[in-house]
Formats: sequence, C-alpha cells, structure tokens
Amino acid sequence: MADNNQIIELYTELAQNPEKDFGWDKGLENAKAHGYKQAWIDATPSEVWEYCAAVGNPFKNAIISEGDTILDLGCGAGVDVLVARLHAGESGKVYGVDITPKMVAAASEHAKMVGFDNVEILESSFDNVPLEDESVDVVISNGAINLTSCKESVFSEIYRLLKPEGKIYFADMIDISEPTCCAVQESSCCSSFGEEDWANCVAGTMREYELIELMQKAGFKDVECTGHTHYTTAETTRGATFQATKIPAEIKRQQHWENIFQNKDYTQVLWHQRSPQKSLELISSYAKKEDAVIDAGCGASLLVDKLLELGYEDITLLDTSKASLDIVKKRVKSEHVTYMREDILAFESQKKFDLWHDRAVFHFLLTKKERQKYFEVLSSVIKPNAIAIIATFSKDGEIQCAGLDIEAYDDTKILQELPNNLQLIESEAYRHITPKESEQNYSYFIIKKIS
Repeated sequence: MADNNQIIELYTELAQNPEKDFGWDKGLENAKAHGYKQAWIDATPSEVWEYCAAVGNPFKNAIISEGDTILDLGCGAGVDVLVARLHAGESGKVYGVDITPKMVAAASEHAKMVGFDNVEILESSFDNVPLEDESVDVVISNGAINLTSCKESVFSEIYRLLKPEGKIYFADMIDISEPTCCAVQESSCCSSFGEEDWANCVAGTMREYELIELMQKAGFKDVECTGHTHYTTAETTRGATFQATKIPAEIKRQQHWENIFQNKDYTQVLWHQRSPQKSLELISSYAKKEDAVIDAGCGASLLVDKLLELGYEDITLLDTSKASLDIVKKRVKSEHVTYMREDILAFESQKKFDLWHDRAVFHFLLTKKERQKYFEVLSSVIKPNAIAIIATFSKDGEIQCAGLDIEAYDDTKILQELPNNLQLIESEAYRHITPKESEQNYSYFIIKKIS
C-alpha cells in the first residue's frame, strides 16, 4: 500500500529545497517541455516554477471558462493552481488539495504572493475532500493520483465533486513494462505493491487501459489518453495525459439498471423476493384498497402482482429502467397499474399518492444532495398525512448491492436525513432470504408526512 509518510517526507523536502536534484525533471524547463504557455510563465513569479515537477500538461486540451470552479488534486506548491486561476479569472474559484502540510503552506503563500484571493488550499486526502457534492466544474491533477493506493476511491470522489458533465484533465505516470506470459492481472487497484517506491511514482502506476477502465467504471464517458510525455521515473514508466467527462448521475443509474434487467435473470438476483411478505404486511396496515400506492424503484418485483391479488385498485410503478417495466408489463395485465419510466430524483406528478413504497432506491443514494432531493420528491408527490415505507440495508447488513456501493441505515441515521415535514413513526428489522439461500439484513422505516 502507498506509504503516506514516505510521500509526505519526500514532498516536504521538495517544499523546503526546491533547487535540490531529486532524480526527476522539474523546474521551468520541465514546464516548457510540457508546453506550458509563455503567458502563464510570465504571469507567475519565477521562484514558483522551481517547484514544478509536472508529469505533463493537464491544460493542453482543457476547456475551462472564466468563472469556473477548478480543483487541483495533489497541488504541491501550487504551480497548476496559479495557472488554473489564470483560466478561471477573478470570477472563478480555484481549490488546491494536498496531503503534505509544507506544500499546503507553500501553495497558500504563492497564491498570496500574486494576489489571488479566490484561491484556497486544503490539506486533505484525495478520497475525502471537504467540498460540497457537485460543486466543481473542472478537476485537474499532475502526477498525484498514481501516489494513491486506492484509485477507485479517488475517482469516485472526483465523480462526487464534479457537476454533471464536469471535466477531468490530468497527467500521470503509467506502467509501460512489457507484460510477461505468467503475469497475473490485478482486478483491483486497492492492492499492495510490496516494497517498491511509491513517492517516486514507480509503485502504484497502472497501465493506460486500466486507468481508462477505472474511470469508465466510476461513471465517466469520453475517457481517453490524449498523449504520452517525455517524463519518466523508471524504465517501466512514462508520463501520460488523460481527459474524461462525468456522466450525469441519473443517466449513470439508468444505464446500470438497464444493463442488469436486460442481461440478468431477475428471479436470481440476490435482492429478489419470491414473496414480498413484509412489504405486503406494511402496505396492508397503512393503505386501503382504493388508496393510490406508488412503488418507487419497482424493478421487476412481484409486489404489484400480490397487491392486485389483494384487491388494490390504484398502483403506480416507477423505475428508471425500461427493461424492468417491460418485464412487469408482460407478466401483469391490469387496468389498475400505471407505469412511469423516470429517474426518481427527477420525478414529478400532479397526482398525489396515499402511500409511497421503496425497497430498492434510497440506500443507493450516496451523496447528501441526492438524499435531500429524494425527500423533496417524496414530499411533493404524497398527500398530507400520507405514509412512506422505505426499506434499506441495515447497519449490520451489506455494503454493496448489484455492484454498487450502498449506505446502510438505522433509526439514528435515517432521522438525520429526514426533513422537518417527515416524521419517523415506526421501524422494523427484517431478514431477507435470497434466491441463493443467503441472508441479508434490512431495516424498514415507516415515515409520515406531517400536514
């Protein structure tokens, strides 16, 4: 695993002795070799360029508008932060993030030196940046992501921070060694690389295609390597530049669930219930047969079949996947069912419902902004005094489902999410037996809209 102490020690030394020869290219000539423009060089104090250990030029293909908010991950002494500020202008905002305190101090001092008061430098890891969800237009990085041991977490955090259609442009070291016939491909980049040197950008490097696949998995589109650079730290490494665009969360969700319902047997996925008994019991307790019931994120659940058998006359099925709704349409023939294909966070309805049921959506919402929007939607489409039944994985339950990370809940945690007009009135633990005969622990929460 990456040794942060080793990394901090090396880059502390660079912060204190920028003129020292560390065995890799740096300084103004290195920046010029990467194509940094003369206008940027002229606008930045000469002493700042001494710290430039750029692997490449993340600005070469970057589309940045004046007024944009830019985040530099692994900002070091702030060379790229200052260049980013030149792009964003006085109306923009630039954040730099670094784990090395001395670099944070140096970058802050350099921003102050040139009079940039819309630059802020943060000491933080790359996978837990203290900025709001979807608050950044552009993320840049230069030779820093490869220093992290769990790049999945870093790209997940970048996805969280970027606005829909936001861009990432970065330069980093890649592994260009020849694969051997007996090499074992690593499926995860959160693995140990033994005693190799992380700080000098040898250990931790990935192959070009692996980085591209990692970004695509994290929710990025138009992912490409835009070129290799002269930079090298060993015979097996080479600098490279990359760019990608964030897929909006609602499209990412739709693509994910369409793929599942098009390519998997829904009766064999682990969350499938042969009989949705607990949901039926709770719905029967809180909704009359003539009440308007909505099953949010219905998938291909058998809940609607059972509700019809019980005599419910007004059922709406809401899901982002056309494939899942088509499965139900082939199975269920009833004039009492309405089908709505829509992302739950974009759902609007003139019709108001007496009961909202969700066994499949809320625990997949990983950001505070998404969860706030969920309850805004829920509140807007149910009647005063109506009931919402929300099931999630419990705190002693799963950490992933359907290949996605989830948030698990207990009473305390769900209460932290509820707005003032929604009141938790009951909760109940439930043990689900999967089609594979394994067990999953759920929590059911009964929530009332206060009139």
